[in-house]
Amino acid sequence: MQSNAPVISNEAFHGLFGRITDALDPYTEGSKVGVMVSLMSAYSAYIGYGPTVETGKGSSPLALWGVLVGRSGVGRKGTATGIARRVVEAAFASFAEESVVEGLPATGLGFITELADRAEGTLANPVWFIEEEGDALLSNARRDAKVGVYLRKAFDAQTIAHKTKMDDLRVRRPHLGLTMHVQPRNWAAVAGGKDATGGTWNRLLPVWVQQSKTLPVFESSDAHEAIRQAARALRQAGDYARQVDTVTVPRHVARVFEAKHRPIVEAMISTEAMSQYAERAMAYMIRLAGLFALSERRDEISERDFDAALALVCYSIETIAYVLPEAEASEEASLAVKVENFVREAGPEGRTATEIYRALNIKAADLRELVAQLDTIEVVKGHSAKGTGGRPSMRYHYVDSQVSEETIELDLEEAPEIVTEEPAESVIPEEEAVPVAETPAFLPFLSDDEWDEIDAAESNTPEPEPVAQAVEEPTVSEEAVKAFLSSPAGAEMLQEILMSMMAKQAAAAAPTAGTATKAKAPRRSRAKSNTEALFQAPEVAA
Repeated sequence: MQSNAPVISNEAFHGLFGRITDALDPYTEGSKVGVMVSLMSAYSAYIGYGPTVETGKGSSPLALWGVLVGRSGVGRKGTATGIARRVVEAAFASFAEESVVEGLPATGLGFITELADRAEGTLANPVWFIEEEGDALLSNARRDAKVGVYLRKAFDAQTIAHKTKMDDLRVRRPHLGLTMHVQPRNWAAVAGGKDATGGTWNRLLPVWVQQSKTLPVFESSDAHEAIRQAARALRQAGDYARQVDTVTVPRHVARVFEAKHRPIVEAMISTEAMSQYAERAMAYMIRLAGLFALSERRDEISERDFDAALALVCYSIETIAYVLPEAEASEEASLAVKVENFVREAGPEGRTATEIYRALNIKAADLRELVAQLDTIEVVKGHSAKGTGGRPSMRYHYVDSQVSEETIELDLEEAPEIVTEEPAESVIPEEEAVPVAETPAFLPFLSDDEWDEIDAAESNTPEPEPVAQAVEEPTVSEEAVKAFLSSPAGAEMLQEILMSMMAKQAAAAAPTAGTATKAKAPRRSRAKSNTEALFQAPEVAA
């Protein structure tokens, strides 16, 4: 391994996951990135198969498979995952009890059986696997090729089928989060094998972890209250995400992604030796951005979400280079990044070939080869040196410098239209996040009284059913009256009323037969009008 361990940018600790991680940090010796990746893996499992990110190539499920890579004893891998698990158990009690699995099966049959046992029919239920003995799993999994095959299918939510003489299993839409712990030397060994380059283990997102601090054994602060508040916030975000079908990327954000975020990742994995280990860095950047957005209760990815996702992906790539120095392709991969950064720092003026030769100690042939692989570097013929009329110099420009400026101008023009159409829900969390970053308190979280009201409402859901107004209203409506009068009982009652009125008038006036016959029509008319007035009175009064 190299001498300097990778350092993660603070931009990675964004949104709700960042705020929870910051709040838990004083209570754990685990690294912040280990806590956050464990938390995000569990959250990605809980929200299930439902929410996906739409891309030009289809839908991307939001499952995160994180690997905490650290030395035994000082990596504090279990400590980081442990405190994240306490938050998950407090936030999603039923899920934690039924869908958290200790250990990832090391055989294909064992893996699909674990999923099938929790499925409804053949439709899978989400699962969070915690594999603290990842070293043993990586070793055992080499004996069964189906492990890699089934994991690759599960990563993309494709149907897994296992049929033998004894077993016939089928699981549709598998969705799982994974948190694995491994030591650097074991991860280096398996990542350099066929399963890594074949696409199994490069579906995992490795992050370097190490002990962040030393806390007193007997006098350390109790994290109960911080976990309680974090759990309530996470439950809020999880319940929101489960109602979302599609997470979208607005057009102006997509332009920024293409001009700003994508070139950086592509430059870091531009060589064949490095790309085989980080082949899905781009896919992970989209998944992570989707999770960041959902944690803030938004169904649209923002530029800030991509910034955080990029920081985490870059840290993962640096972890690979740190643990696998041979995967860095010696000087080639590092030189590609150095050339790009050196040219970008020069701004619009760019750099001459001589400046790059001297600053980075690189040969002309090597520079030409590297630049040919970098889409972000453009070679332009400049003026002759010092106006001597000699051969014009070649200047190297960073293409993204000009594209970014144009993109920003376009965003300013188009942003008002997009903002007016954007739901208020998606804007509020971003505004609330500003004061939260300045204080350790969970400002966006609901108060205890508010949560007590929500809990009470959830525990008494049958109460709203007896709505008196909804039940009584039809008894006095005109439709109900007409329905009643058209029934045999109603017709009989109306007939009795009419006959009673006719009998009273006949007794008082003692009319002749002809007169009585003529009087029948008005009597029926008065009886009908009195009946209608009686049942219409409540409506008039209302």
